[in-house]
Parts: sequence; structure tokens; C-alpha cells
Amino acid sequence: MYKHILVALDGGVGSEQALKQAIALARAFGASLTAISVIEKLPAYAASAGEVEETRGEIERFFTKLHTNATKIAQAASLEMKSAIRMGNAAQAVIRYAEENGVNLIVVGGGSGHGLGGTADKITENAPCSVLVARVNLSAVKVKDAMTRTVTHIAPSMPLNEVLQLLVEKQLKAVPVVDGGHIVGIITGGDLLARAGMDLRLSLQRTLPPEILSHQIQKLAAEGRTAKDIMTSPVITIVEDEPVLQAAALMSQKNIKRLPVVNRQGELVGIISRLDILALVAASGVTAEMLPTVIGSSARMAGDIMFRDVPTVMPDTPLNEVVNKILSTPLRRVVVTDERRRVLGIIVDTQLVKAGLRDRRPGPQNILAHLLHAPVDPLSLEGTAGDVMNKEVFSVRPDTPLAEVIQLMVQRRIKRLVVTDEEKRLMGMVSRESILNVLAESKL
Repeated sequence: MYKHILVALDGGVGSEQALKQAIALARAFGASLTAISVIEKLPAYAASAGEVEETRGEIERFFTKLHTNATKIAQAASLEMKSAIRMGNAAQAVIRYAEENGVNLIVVGGGSGHGLGGTADKITENAPCSVLVARVNLSAVKVKDAMTRTVTHIAPSMPLNEVLQLLVEKQLKAVPVVDGGHIVGIITGGDLLARAGMDLRLSLQRTLPPEILSHQIQKLAAEGRTAKDIMTSPVITIVEDEPVLQAAALMSQKNIKRLPVVNRQGELVGIISRLDILALVAASGVTAEMLPTVIGSSARMAGDIMFRDVPTVMPDTPLNEVVNKILSTPLRRVVVTDERRRVLGIIVDTQLVKAGLRDRRPGPQNILAHLLHAPVDPLSLEGTAGDVMNKEVFSVRPDTPLAEVIQLMVQRRIKRLVVTDEEKRLMGMVSRESILNVLAESKL
């Protein structure tokens, strides 16, 4: 039936499953097998000619190694496999190769990765031959398949001012503390707030002008403390060979956002976050119908897991009240609605910092001064919620399938989605945490 099978590889867990199925089919039908990868585009940060060439080289080395390993897997199954690495649009390149080389079947993973992300549907719609989309069995995926392998870590003796500078410059949410190859602690933004006396959480520190950030760093330098003085220890870790759903369960149980990953010898080999797990789910090709079966949960839609206690303000609410309400909620945001609870916008604390940078008034009446300190004097700010709100609000309906909610969160890299009815009235909010709790249900 099939004489030539083409399997698309991008390095993700979806393409691993695609390779396994392609090899099995090639053996069953006596078909020839070719693996193809597509270098779709270079990252935007590669600006200069030298950076472009360096980045291109890194990507090419990644795919070369990927194909070398895939060839070995095929050879172990007594199959010879050809290899093709192309540049351009992923879906178009795969389809063009199939057309030019008489391919009878294309096997593609349902997920995303280094070049093929989100194109399985385009290949399916436009391919000149049959297409098999390989789905991932989430329960069989290991932590090492979803974790981030390149992990910045520090020594216990690193001065706190250098720790803060590292976290801000590299845009890290946490940094493991390692001694002798073994993890002895971890420092998160929460540790800096609770035990280092830092005035603002990390995401806000990154929005500050250099002179204010420099003051924060100098303050920590003067205290002379080190990473060991404020790190969380002992550290909750997970072994790389554990199921990824076990990591979800552990995060849910301990109410933590990320886990350092160790090998059987206890050495740090990676880190896995809520976003990594959600990205894996999004990349696995799990559909709305499949998700409850995979996770053993009855939750199917956004309305099943949303929380309703969402802080709100009106567009004419004075800015003083907006600031105080945001500071009083762990969500660090408020939704702006009209008198019928129709969503008009959203305000997060980072927007307030930016507004504070534009507010040049001296003293405690400045928004930024209020955020940086805990003033006794009440605020007396000009303006309303409508003046600073962001009118672009990412929202879903309560009947939106969880699979679509996860896809949107991963694509937009957002932590929370507003839930509205058909008239855009606020009903609740869905968070990464609430979704992770659902994923963890089958392991609790």
C-alpha cells in the first residue's frame, strides 16, 4: 500500500512518536523511509550577520544530531532511512518534498518544536498523499522529555546583589543553588521578597529604569548577604525518569510553579515549570475529547475550572482605589467592567509601574513610590482606571474546551484568561494553576 513514507521530525515528543509509527509502518509495508526537518526561521534576536550565522549553525547542528539519532533508531529496526533538512515554511517544505519524491504517506507529530510547530493541520489539508498525525500518550511521557535542559545555577556563596542582577538580566524566575554538582537550594522571586527585603517582585524589577534597579542592587550589596542566607532549602525535586504527570501532581500538592530535575545520582540536569507541562499538552495533539480520558478528570471546559472571585473596578474608579485593590490581591490585576459586568479592559501591576514612570511628581504621591514602599500617607493620585487599562483582554467562553484554553495560554504565554459569557460579561478566570490541578487529578 505504502512504498515511500516521509516522517517529519522537529525534536519534540510528538515527532518522537511519529518516528516510532513511521518505522513500524515502513517495516510492515516494506516501504522506504525518509526523515525531513525544516529550519523555518531564525530567532529575532539574531540581528548582526555574525549572530545570524552563529544561530543558523546551532540550529543546523541540532537537526543534524536529531537525524543521526533517528537513523540509529531506524537501523536498530533493520531499516535504512534517508535524511533531508530543508529551509523555509515548514508545511510547504514537507508538502513540496512529498510531491517531488513520490511519497505515499506523511507521518507528522501533533506537536510543536524546532520548526514544525502547529503545521500538522496545514500538512493534512494540503498534502498530495495520506497523512498520519501521531498523538502522544501523556501518561508515558517522562519529565526529561518536557524539561528545560539548559539551567543557569549559582553557588551558595554568590552575593545577593549578583543574584538579583542575574535574575533580572537573564529574565529568570528562579535559580537553583548548586554545591559539588548537587542542588542544595533554590532562590525564587518569592525568596527575594520574603527574606531579602526586595521591594518589588522580579517581573516588576525588569520594568524599572536603570537608576532605580541599580539602587536595589546596591542596597543588597551593602548588606553583604549571599545566596545561602535566603535560599529555600531543602529543595523539592523530581527525578528525570518520573512521569511528567507526576511532576504536575507534585506542583499541585506543594503549590509550586517549577521543579528542579535531578538524575538518579542526585545531580541537577534540568528544570520543569507549569508552562513546560502545559506546552507539552498543547504540543501533544490532545483534543478536547481526549483530554478528560488522558487525565482521568471530568473537567472538560473552562467553566468547569474557573474561579469566580475576580477583583473588578469600573472605568471611572479613581486611580487611588485601583492601586490599593491591585496591591491587596495576589492576582496583582483587576478587570475593568461596566455596570453590567461587561469586560472593558484589564490592569496589571506592571502597567502601574509604567504609569508611575510617566508620573514625575516627587514624594509618596507618585505611583512608583507607593509600589516601592509602604507609605503611611494615603494616595492622592489623578486619573481613573479607564486612563491606564489595557483594552486588549484575552478571554474565553465557559464552554471553551480545556484543550483550546491550554493552546491559547501557551501561544500567548499568559498565566490567566478571563472567562466571559456571550455578551462579554465577566464570569470568572482560568489560571495555569487551575489547569495544572486538573492535570494532576489522576495522580493525587
